[in-house]
Amino acid sequence: MNIQTTAPNAFPCLDGLRGIAAFWVLLSHIQILSGSPKVSILSWGGLAVDLFMMLSGLLMAHHYLLRQEKEPWNETRTWFIFWIRRFFRIAPLYYILLVVSFLLSPEMRVGRDAVAGVWPHTATDSLRYTGFEFDNLLAHLTFVFGFLPNYAFRTPLPDWSIGLEMQFYFVFPFIMLAVEKFGFGKIGISLILACLLAKWGFHGFFQQFGMPSFLPIKLYVFMIGIWLAIGRSKGLMKKALFLSLVTIAPIIIYHRSAESIGLLLLVIGIFYLISDATLPLSRWLEHIVAPIRVVLSGKVSRFLGDCSYGLYLAHLLILVPVAGYLSTHSTYVESSSLTRFLICLVIVAPASYLLSWVGHYLVEQPGIRFGKKITVNLRKPLIN
Repeated sequence: MNIQTTAPNAFPCLDGLRGIAAFWVLLSHIQILSGSPKVSILSWGGLAVDLFMMLSGLLMAHHYLLRQEKEPWNETRTWFIFWIRRFFRIAPLYYILLVVSFLLSPEMRVGRDAVAGVWPHTATDSLRYTGFEFDNLLAHLTFVFGFLPNYAFRTPLPDWSIGLEMQFYFVFPFIMLAVEKFGFGKIGISLILACLLAKWGFHGFFQQFGMPSFLPIKLYVFMIGIWLAIGRSKGLMKKALFLSLVTIAPIIIYHRSAESIGLLLLVIGIFYLISDATLPLSRWLEHIVAPIRVVLSGKVSRFLGDCSYGLYLAHLLILVPVAGYLSTHSTYVESSSLTRFLICLVIVAPASYLLSWVGHYLVEQPGIRFGKKITVNLRKPLIN
């Protein structure tokens, strides 16, 4: 049976959230590469990536629901339409930046070593800057690197999450089929438990990943986004929030960290941001949430959202050489950590956003249009 959707066609405030997530990652990396001491929220770059994942699960499920009549979930052509759209949304800019990162890797390694020479605790695996071998390139061009421990973190880009996204896109149509048949709560909890069992049963394999690039490690985050989309569409926001809190609670108990509490607050915040007024206290909180929604939907936020993917992928191409160059100057090194942080930010942020904006309009948008053009002929039999 179809899941009837009562949600709006779009959530413009999510543009601002994507922009915040990308800027958050940039700030996190500047903090590391400027040798600044950790400031809790700024250092939670992983939480910013979790935000990207939640938004990905939310948007994929939301649009899948909206297209259900024209693109039935049980049609294999629907799956290929979905995969083609996502491939041409992600791959064109990624491929260009991947090649650029390999070409610049010697210079980036010099910069990265210069930073590590001053602040040894910031050192990273040198293989990221010496991995221009055919097998590594092939693993990244085919997006299989995310579940191969030896290749998952082998480029100068923060692309481990891109491989993770592609794994999610591949399984997403099958998750939605199962959701339609068995319900979003049962399937979500079952998948999360299966991932936990896999992590426990193959602990040695999971431990080999330097970053959580293997989907079973992070499927629960995507699942929260899917729950949110379906809960919003079916008027079951309370159930979706309950499932999300039940999922996060063991993480908080196990890690007992401020960052895990931050994840909890982030999830609750997103639920209330796109609430349908059925959540507890949602009407009372509306006067607080409504202005935030307006800001996150404005022109600046749309610009930041448009640049978010490019900024996330490309910023290290600028930040690493800049931070490396600055770290060779004693005046900079002897400055306060806040001064170093701000110098890096002032130099790197404008250049990164300019590069991201150019990439969005010259590569991302044409890629999206091309992907839609390819799917036109696939959609016709589904509409007739």
